[in-house]
Amino acid sequence: MNQTQEVVFRVKRLSLSAALVASGVLFLPGNAKAQEVYTMSNGGSTATVNVGNTGVLGMNSWSVLGGQNQLNQQWFWYSVNGVAQQPINAIGTASVFNFSNPASPIDNLGVVYQNAQLSVQIQYVLSGAGASSGNADMMEYISIVNNEAAPINLSFYQYSNFNLFQNSQNSVSISGSPGAYTGALQTAGGPGGNGIAEVIEAPLANDAEAGTVPTTFNELNSGSYYTLNNNTSAGPGDVTWAFQWNATLQANGSVDQYGNPTDTLDITKDKGLSIQLVPEPSTLAFIALGISALGLSLRRKSA
Repeated sequence: MNQTQEVVFRVKRLSLSAALVASGVLFLPGNAKAQEVYTMSNGGSTATVNVGNTGVLGMNSWSVLGGQNQLNQQWFWYSVNGVAQQPINAIGTASVFNFSNPASPIDNLGVVYQNAQLSVQIQYVLSGAGASSGNADMMEYISIVNNEAAPINLSFYQYSNFNLFQNSQNSVSISGSPGAYTGALQTAGGPGGNGIAEVIEAPLANDAEAGTVPTTFNELNSGSYYTLNNNTSAGPGDVTWAFQWNATLQANGSVDQYGNPTDTLDITKDKGLSIQLVPEPSTLAFIALGISALGLSLRRKSA
């Protein structure tokens, strides 16, 4: 675990300001009047994250090749002790931290939501493979901490709606099985090896759901507790996938016999986006016609 991950994962052990100042992290204010949308960029890839309470929340765009947005929304919900799940921004106003070199564009962003019951801390790390590569990677480190003096039963959800090429002809499949879901793969319709893959490094998800807009999103916002249905494929269409982690978090400050905290759920995930622009059939026909005309011209000149 690197220093920035350690700060995010263990920020509740210290005061927020003391921990981050000590690590040399740049604080980006997270109050009602401060910036709510942050743009990340690295190696030809750009992503935006909305940490506020209005608009499309969470990570709501991700592009490579300087082109079309491939992501509609990725965001998180939570439930405590079987109460209806809520989006994590309901916990409180975000505090935002820039772990990047202050002289460079943001490519390493930390977001913390916390109240007397719960803290949710997310670190996004964007790595592009180059301006013309069409490939990029997004690591996410998530830590959920019980701030109460009694154990809680937590359900934590990730919802993802990628729409590659915005053509609503995508398909998605989820790998693993109930209690041990390992990731998801979404591909675009049409030619080319275009897709988005997510790998859950730890812990594996308890439940999962593949669907189409807006089914899962509506269930998460239904006002009643929901368990993902473990459907593992969907499409073609405007597809979505979701994961659910269930855990009992012990009272704040609890540790096991080895000194590891038992009041915390740490999740590590990795997404890889690969977009290769493929010409439309009409463009290919036009190019072929041009090549034929060029060949005819060269033959005439040589005759």
